[in-house]
Amino acid sequence: MQHKASAPGSLMLLGEHAVLHGKQALVCAIDKRLTVTLTPRDDTRIQIASRLGRYSAELSEIKMEKPFQFVLGALQVFMESNELSQGCDISIQSEFSDQMGFGSSAAVTAATLSALASWCEMDFTALELVRLGRDVVHRVQGVGSGADIAASVYGGVVRYHADPVEVEKIPVMLPLHAVYSGYKTPTADVVNQVKKRYAAQQNLFATICNDIHRCSFVGGQHLRDENWAELGDIMNMQQDVMEVMGVSSPFLREIIQDLRDQAGIYGAKISGSGLGDCVIALGRLPIDYECVVHGKILPRIAVDMSLRGLECEKI
Repeated sequence: MQHKASAPGSLMLLGEHAVLHGKQALVCAIDKRLTVTLTPRDDTRIQIASRLGRYSAELSEIKMEKPFQFVLGALQVFMESNELSQGCDISIQSEFSDQMGFGSSAAVTAATLSALASWCEMDFTALELVRLGRDVVHRVQGVGSGADIAASVYGGVVRYHADPVEVEKIPVMLPLHAVYSGYKTPTADVVNQVKKRYAAQQNLFATICNDIHRCSFVGGQHLRDENWAELGDIMNMQQDVMEVMGVSSPFLREIIQDLRDQAGIYGAKISGSGLGDCVIALGRLPIDYECVVHGKILPRIAVDMSLRGLECEKI
């Protein structure tokens, strides 16, 4: 019997960086999904396959190696709890690239944990899966709030707090668009850069985190009221704070400004840790809109919000 789990990608709406320091974030699931299919084996071999490559090792010898470090981290968690003593084949299919900033690591972590739980006949609540997923992310990259894990597990827009872990699903649909900047800086690298930048200015950094938290809190109120104009203003305000933090760039600023200049857009900002990935815009864009920066047409990614969260079935 196979165990098939799928989880949505995600975009950070508000709360980047500050969520790592006990503040609130808003993150939403998108309609692009990643699927993990687990097939039990009769031996102790682990085999993983996706468009990123292949991996094979004995269960007792697995270690976290790119590009499957999050899958392998999830396997290690189950091994250490003595729930896993048999090998399996794991196939990964994704509707989005791991370079797009759509929370692919969170989606594959959530889906792998769900497939493993189904195979091991373990019942986890959604909140327990978020905690477990955050533990895997910490194991792999040392840092991570778990906000994108929460969006992948719950779907829709979630208000997330990391310590203690709190997740609230807000039942609204947002008119969102995403433009990919064309490059990506790993989240852990950006977080470390910010940490070094403010190592001697902890009071200033605390003020910045409080400002971002305030954006998330007020933005959540406008989100519940579906007040897109006010929410767009809050997104613009948080972008200004992220500029101060040092995670933007002239190139990203030009993308943001081009989006803000469109008549149907209420606000635009970086989504995620920054220094690359996606810019998101709230509102409606013309069907024929193209984002052109320095004579280069940037990929406009057709994304919609999704209320569907983590799903798992036995086939």
